[in-house]
Amino acid sequence: MTDQPTNPLSQFSFRRVLLPVAIGLAVSIYLVVVVSKIDSSKLAQIPLTVHLIYGLLLAIATVTVRDLAYIYRMWQLTDRKLSLFKCFEIIMLWEFGSSVTPASIGGFTAIYFLSKEKISFGKSASIVMLCSYMDNIAFLCVFSLMFMLFGAHMFDLSATCSDLGNKNIFTAIRAMAEYAWIGFIGVALTGGLLGFAIFVKPGWAQRFFIRISKISWLHRWHESIALFGEEIWLTSQEFKNKGFGFMFRVFIATSISWCARYALGNIMIWTFSLIDLNQLEVFARQCVLRVIIFIPATPGGSGISELSFMALNCDYLPAGLAATVAIVWRLFNFYLYLGIGAFVLPRWVARVNRMR
Repeated sequence: MTDQPTNPLSQFSFRRVLLPVAIGLAVSIYLVVVVSKIDSSKLAQIPLTVHLIYGLLLAIATVTVRDLAYIYRMWQLTDRKLSLFKCFEIIMLWEFGSSVTPASIGGFTAIYFLSKEKISFGKSASIVMLCSYMDNIAFLCVFSLMFMLFGAHMFDLSATCSDLGNKNIFTAIRAMAEYAWIGFIGVALTGGLLGFAIFVKPGWAQRFFIRISKISWLHRWHESIALFGEEIWLTSQEFKNKGFGFMFRVFIATSISWCARYALGNIMIWTFSLIDLNQLEVFARQCVLRVIIFIPATPGGSGISELSFMALNCDYLPAGLAATVAIVWRLFNFYLYLGIGAFVLPRWVARVNRMR
């Protein structure tokens, strides 16, 4: 069996954390403030109304529901051996790790956090693998439902928006969004293959990836490729006999969490928009937005996420406010987790060290 990976906490040294956060903030400030030129007079016109307060409270509620569903899922996947508070810590640290490390590191950090809670490496790797699979399946189900309701109209971004002007970056993002169905097909293929590997032919998949890892020109990644194959086998052994009820509970929790994640965009637009909107249509747009954010660029998608939110949702918002709403949206779904993670991490490290 592959050994546990080296301590990923080295990725969270002050210098390593500060650099991607600083880059992300710099990109956000440049793209959102300089490129889109926030109109301060528009900001001054936003009144502190009951509607605004309700909107911000609902935003907090969607974030809470998202995290509670993830905490419940983690509790189920660890066979309820971890307390709900420990599951909360794991989820916050996982979100924090995903925000400040490359995508390839995020899974290893989650495995490390779980293993330090006395969950075996094999079980930890299995949990992370199944979470990734369930995330894909939930995305596919929600996206498919929206497509059934709206068809090709879901990808129609022909409406113009004065906030975007003629800037090439916005035009490119909207053009990409019109082909979001390609991303959906990509996730469907990878999700289907992963499900086949985990639940149908895990042994074959493990041997396949071991053979692939031995190809000479893939030598640089041979350990990661071989580990991926082993994680598939471990996941199959861990969860194949859990039964339909267990998998259904995990899937429902995952779906609730992702729907709450999308609904945050709805809440932000409802809070600041001056027109009545079809909220299901707005929700479908957030699904399309998710496809764009799938593309790795900066740590946690900083800068790219804000710009994509503006590009895809500006036609729902009053002129001059798209950038402001994007910033508030990002505060709830990214910077909030940076703050919570920075608070939880040192306390978690101190606690697990006392457990030795």
